Amino acid sequence: MKNKNISQIVLERIKGEKIKPISRRIFYIKKVLFWTVVTLSLIIGSFIFSLILSGLFNNDWDLYDRFGFNFIMKTLPYFWLGSFLIFTILGEYYYRKTLLGHRLRYVIVIGFYMISTIIFGSIFYFVGIGDVLEKSFIDISPVYRNIILNRINFWSQPEEGLLSGIVTKIGNEEIEVKDSNGLIWSVNINGASNRNQVNLFVDEKIKITGDIIDDSLFVADEFRSW
Repeated sequence: MKNKNISQIVLERIKGEKIKPISRRIFYIKKVLFWTVVTLSLIIGSFIFSLILSGLFNNDWDLYDRFGFNFIMKTLPYFWLGSFLIFTILGEYYYRKTLLGHRLRYVIVIGFYMISTIIFGSIFYFVGIGDVLEKSFIDISPVYRNIILNRINFWSQPEEGLLSGIVTKIGNEEIEVKDSNGLIWSVNINGASNRNQVNLFVDEKIKITGDIIDDSLFVADEFRSW
């Protein structure tokens, strides 16, 4: 009797709210769509993690002693860390909409997603994908260069002894460097240490530490590859 009452209640609600059953085709499309979003979020999250590793491993941690905690605040890849968090939440949200979504606890799903993206992202980084992606973003996107990639901003402080740019001319004791703002600098490299054993050539992007002499002259203590 109780079951009959429940059935009657359900039928009355269906009739009252004019609920229509979802067709098998739509149900299948939604199922495929949810799993597609979950898979894409996992793949994109892995690429993002490879970019995070690229930002961390290519950071100039030796300068921490000089700038302290401010160095970390200015050079961490905040954009990619935020993006990684967003895609983690997105992946978990759409996994909940799949038929298997109710079987695992929230913490387990998030943990599995993060472990998977860390593993695949690490593989992507160590085969060079992270560096390739970052270089591509730098080359094609001014927004990425000037806002998202904090390292460029950090290395654009000649008054603090930090200069970066593209080599435009090479002399015996002096080179010319075009910085991210388009300014041309004459850089004296006589006696400067070559940290990464950089083979200087035109169009190469480098980072330089030293002292600013005037608006267009810089004396280098050290130069290193970008």
